[in-house]
Amino acid sequence: MAKEWSDEEVQAAISDAVRIVREDRFEAFVRGRVSPPNDDNGGANPPPSGGSNPDPNGAPPKRKSLWWGETDE
Repeated sequence: MAKEWSDEEVQAAISDAVRIVREDRFEAFVRGRVSPPNDDNGGANPPPSGGSNPDPNGAPPKRKSLWWGETDE
């Protein structure tokens, strides 16, 4: 059977929910002001810098050697 809620319990639950929503909105506002502006890709993670980029001619990228840098293999 369902729980019978008193008026005080209902008001307390509503007050807690309103408080949580206000805190979340304030946090979103502050993050929007403090965080750096988003770039053109909609805030998604930027592509990793460095590393090997694929060759536009279709050749496989050079592999990295642990000690000697790029290899031709």
